[in-house]
Amino acid sequence: MGRDFVFKTTDQLSQGDKSQICELFCEVYGKNMSREDFDRKYLCTPLGHSYHGLMMVDGRIRGAYNTVPYHYTYFGRETTFALSVDLMVDREHRGGPFNVSHMAELVYRAMRDDGIGFVFGFPNEASYLCVKKLLGWKDIGELDFYILPRNIGALIPRLRLINCLWHLAAAAWVRWPQVRDGAAATYNIQKVCDAGFEAHRYNGQHHRIDVGEGGKCVYRTYTEEDGTRVLYVLDVHPLGRAFFQEAVQQLYRRHSKSMDIMLYVGRLAFDPRPLLRVPASRRPKPVRMCGRLLAPGAVDDRVFNMENWNVNLSNFDVR
Repeated sequence: MGRDFVFKTTDQLSQGDKSQICELFCEVYGKNMSREDFDRKYLCTPLGHSYHGLMMVDGRIRGAYNTVPYHYTYFGRETTFALSVDLMVDREHRGGPFNVSHMAELVYRAMRDDGIGFVFGFPNEASYLCVKKLLGWKDIGELDFYILPRNIGALIPRLRLINCLWHLAAAAWVRWPQVRDGAAATYNIQKVCDAGFEAHRYNGQHHRIDVGEGGKCVYRTYTEEDGTRVLYVLDVHPLGRAFFQEAVQQLYRRHSKSMDIMLYVGRLAFDPRPLLRVPASRRPKPVRMCGRLLAPGAVDDRVFNMENWNVNLSNFDVR
């Protein structure tokens, strides 16, 4: 069995390479990725490509380590970070623990040559220990969950009988006067949220509302496997208390009848009422953020302090 590890940027992939990666994605994650989705995800980036470390077995792609470059502001200056996404290894070739590290190091070397000094991601339970032990990543922190339930029975099934009463309570809570201040919070590390980012990150399933004074909110609704209808507040920009509260109130007025809960996943430097922070013990799963410095001097250890980040679901390809 011939096994090779090769590196390619997206624009160097053949049409056959792309098809094989899409097929591998379906095998590993049980979801389809169309060629259109592939090109938008990996080609519509600030650099016009992404990075791919590939494991070839008998001439076919049986593993892929992928990173997508994004522009970030880092303590007042603009730089480029890379997001690690869609780590894939075919089930038949997961026995070698260093297959992933071989693919990853090819990608890291190429990114260093292009001046990218930091790679980060949100590994799932299956890959968390792998990126920590094999790839040398360090923890940054966990994202918080903030929730506004409209149907309390979606969270606590035995309370379904009081859903109607809960509707009244939730509506009153949303309308309750909140502390308003117009200033956006200050974050030292955050994505550059320009038209290019939005064209890359969002598709027809995402929607936007104006929250006044140039502010905007991006959201989508999604029905989970258990039937729970969730309205995800993906991003509010600029991220401040007044903009956030306006977004939540508008979304509740527009969509309360078509959702069970409203949810924001991220880190906030302010009290986001009417959303309530979910205690760590009650979160459905941990969303861990971690990363690795690639080049000395590009960034420093402040990048591993979660308090410096403005980060939420818009920063990675979930929902």
